[in-house]
Amino acid sequence: MNPPHMGLPLQLAITVFFWLIAQAWTLFVFWAEGCATRPAASGTGPIDKEKTP
Repeated sequence: MNPPHMGLPLQLAITVFFWLIAQAWTLFVFWAEGCATRPAASGTGPIDKEKTP
């Protein structure tokens, strides 16, 4: 009994598809980590009660 044969074009298409998904996922993870670990913008920190009039 021979196993089913998958053609080379189908294998290449599946490989490229998963490669693109992996690249997109990597970019998404780097973007999310950048948003989560970015320092707060200047002027958005806690307000000191001593400095407010």
